[in-house]
Amino acid sequence: MNRNYIFVFILLVTTFSMINAVPHQLRKRETKFDACGAEPITVKINPDPLVSEKPATYTGSGTLKFNNIIAGKTMLVIGYSDTSNNPIGDQDIQHFTESFNAGEPFTITAKDVQTPKLPKTYGITVAILDVSTNPKAPIYACATATVGGSLGERAYPIAGFSIAGYPIAERS
Repeated sequence: MNRNYIFVFILLVTTFSMINAVPHQLRKRETKFDACGAEPITVKINPDPLVSEKPATYTGSGTLKFNNIIAGKTMLVIGYSDTSNNPIGDQDIQHFTESFNAGEPFTITAKDVQTPKLPKTYGITVAILDVSTNPKAPIYACATATVGGSLGERAYPIAGFSIAGYPIAERS
C-alpha cells in the first residue's frame, strides 16, 4: 500500500514538473524594445502583443541627455516595417504638449494609434524627433522591436518616410 502512495506521489511530481517546463501559448509575452542608435527610450504598448488593425496605446518615457523637448515642435513618431524594412501603413505622429529640458524625465502617451494589417514578422520603431529645430540630426531618441522573428537588420521605417508638413525630412 505504501508503494502505491510513493508511486502516485512521484508520478504527480513528475507531471507537474513537466507541465511547468513547457512554455504556454497563453502566457503573456511582453514586446521588448531595444535602443536603435540614438538615445534610448522606454516604450510600453497596450495591448501587448499588438492586434492587427486594432488601435493601440504607446507610452514613451526616458530622459534625454543632449536635446530639449519643445512643446508643439518635438514629435513622437511610431512606424511599422516588414522583414524587408519596407514601411507598413502610415506613421503615427504626435507632438509633445509639454516642454522638457535635457536631463529632465519625460513621459508621453499616444492613444488610439492605428495598427496596420501586420504580417507574421514585423518591426516597430518609436522615435522622438524634431525636424524644425534640428534638421541635420532630427532623431533625438528611438527604440525598435522585432515581433514574430528576426528582421536580420534593425528596421528604421521612420527614416524613409516623409513627414507630412515637414518636407525637409524627406529623403532623396
